[in-house]
Amino acid sequence: MEIFYVFNIILATVLLFWPVWFSRAVLRLELVNPFTITLILSLPVQVMKLFGGPLVLIEEGLFDLGYQFAILMTNVQIGVQMLSMFLFYNLFRSIRIERHLPMRLIFLRPIVLRRGAALFLVLFFVSFFLLASAEYGVINWILNPREGYQLYRTGQGHWYALAVSALSVSYLLSFLGKPRPIALLRSTFVHIACAYLLGSKGIMLAIFGSALVFLWFLRWRHLGKFLMLGMPPVFCLLLLNLYLALADGFNLQAVLEYFDYYMNAANYYREYFSGEIDLFYGDVFLGGVWSYVPRALWPEKPVVYGILLINEIFYPGQAELTNTPAFGGAVEQFADFGVVGVIFFGFFSAQAVFTALLSYFIFRRPGFDIERVSLASVLFLTVQYAPAFGTFFPGGLYLLLLLVVVGLLFLVWLMYPRRRLSDPSNVSNDFHVEGLNL
Repeated sequence: MEIFYVFNIILATVLLFWPVWFSRAVLRLELVNPFTITLILSLPVQVMKLFGGPLVLIEEGLFDLGYQFAILMTNVQIGVQMLSMFLFYNLFRSIRIERHLPMRLIFLRPIVLRRGAALFLVLFFVSFFLLASAEYGVINWILNPREGYQLYRTGQGHWYALAVSALSVSYLLSFLGKPRPIALLRSTFVHIACAYLLGSKGIMLAIFGSALVFLWFLRWRHLGKFLMLGMPPVFCLLLLNLYLALADGFNLQAVLEYFDYYMNAANYYREYFSGEIDLFYGDVFLGGVWSYVPRALWPEKPVVYGILLINEIFYPGQAELTNTPAFGGAVEQFADFGVVGVIFFGFFSAQAVFTALLSYFIFRRPGFDIERVSLASVLFLTVQYAPAFGTFFPGGLYLLLLLVVVGLLFLVWLMYPRRRLSDPSNVSNDFHVEGLNL
């Protein structure tokens, strides 16, 4: 059994590097690319989730049965998702799905992109003000964003979600509006400062990661140096944010205990195998429908639904306090139908299908053209590389949010008339009929 446990852990470690396989073998990109950049940034956190937390939090460590099964389900999920990405990518390529792409001939001038960036930055500040002033107070929130994030979002989560997404779109459009390294670095500083106000370390890291990806699109020769110089201040901000969350006991033990994803999963699987927990047979998946309903519109919305049904078993009453510890190990996919659910929801997961689709649009030849930005390419880049866009917007609400973003950009585009087509030199700035050039 120990041999299987060791193999399970080795396989989990290898599967962490699936972005290298997908970007190199399927997309044929060079070794340094947006997928591997994102992997480099996320790898320390993923390792802490997989190994750091369990070594401290689980009594039997990495050889605990529940932990091992959680790792196994993660391996199954990632393996199925890799197969899904490969098959869907080749499907999209074989049918040449770009021929049916709407908005591919609506090209946005730099002034439209810059005005759009300013518009969404204003929307961020409006959303943040409405969020902070509702209960905690704007000054208090600015002084301790982490406490505001943890304790004062109840009933105001829609404003927080809108603030995150508005900031994300603003950052993307500011890059596209002036695709130059120095301008991007200035924009990165401003948007990370704004992200600090939201109290989430993940959003700050997401912006920094997007900056690296955008610099890759610019083929900036100092990308490696920026990565080395930029990581320390970003992680200082993350540590400050974490300190505010663990101020009563900020030490290595407390930091490791913060990564309790697989401890929670191990507890769940042990309870499941002992017969204390049964499958939910669709209640977790269908209960997620409640996430589409803003509490401000439906005050009687239940507190416990979807994956929170699992949280309530191990952390009773905490969901009502907005404390919802996460479960790793594909627990959410397993909870309804067991291993079959992990395989089914893994293969048809939005992450797998949309990664394949958007990678085809962005990286195929000729692919995305940074000098000729269409409304369609903004849509794709928003989904794939706008930092933390759509966080807290599930399923249908996510699609609605995308429509709102596209609609607002289209309105800004209408405010700045296209150049006259009678001047041949201006045709390519607004329309490019020869090919799609996303």
